[in-house]
Amino acid sequence: MSRRGGLAAALGTALAAGGAAAAVAATAPQPVAAPDPKGDVRSTLDLTRLSFERASDGRLRAAITLAAEWGADTLVARSGPPGSICLKLWTVSQPPDAPPDYLVCVTTDKKGDLRGSVLKERANKLPERVGSADVARPSGRSVTLRFSQTAVGRPARVAVGAESTRPGCTRGSCIDTAPDAPNALPLTLRKAET
Repeated sequence: MSRRGGLAAALGTALAAGGAAAAVAATAPQPVAAPDPKGDVRSTLDLTRLSFERASDGRLRAAITLAAEWGADTLVARSGPPGSICLKLWTVSQPPDAPPDYLVCVTTDKKGDLRGSVLKERANKLPERVGSADVARPSGRSVTLRFSQTAVGRPARVAVGAESTRPGCTRGSCIDTAPDAPNALPLTLRKAET
C-alpha cells in the first residue's frame, strides 16, 4: 500500500470512529437536574443541586452540590451514625410510593478517606453493598459519583433524588433531599427491550 493509500485508510478509520462516537453522543439522554433551596434544613450538609446523566463512557454520573464547603471529616460522627451524601435510584419500584431500589453513597472509610458505594435496598434488612462508585471533588462544595449501569441492574429508566444526612443524627430534620421529597427526577437511559 502506498503512503498516500495508508494515510487515506487511517483517516477513514479515524472519521468512522469519530462518527460512531458522535452517534453515541447524539443518542445519549439529556442530563436532568434539580435545585434545592439553601437553608431549608438545619444541617452541615445542606443540598443545593443535583444533576444526573449517562456519561460518555456509558457509566452513570451524579453531581451533588452543597451550600457550604465540606470534607471527609464533615461526615464523621462523634457518636451515632456517620453522615452521608447519597443518590437514591428507583430502577424497578416507583417513587413516591416505594423506597429506592439502590443507594449510591459517599461515606468515610476507617482511614478517613471518602468512599463511594453502590448499595441495594432489601426489605427488613440493611442495604447490601453490590459495587463501588468513583468519587471526585470538582470543588469544595461538590462531589461527583460515577458508577456502572450493571451495578444497578442496567435499567432502561430510572428516577433519582439526592439525600444528605447529618452525622450523629437519627431525626428526619437532619435529612435534606433534592429535589424535595416526594419528588424525583426521571431519566430514560435507553429504549426498553421488547
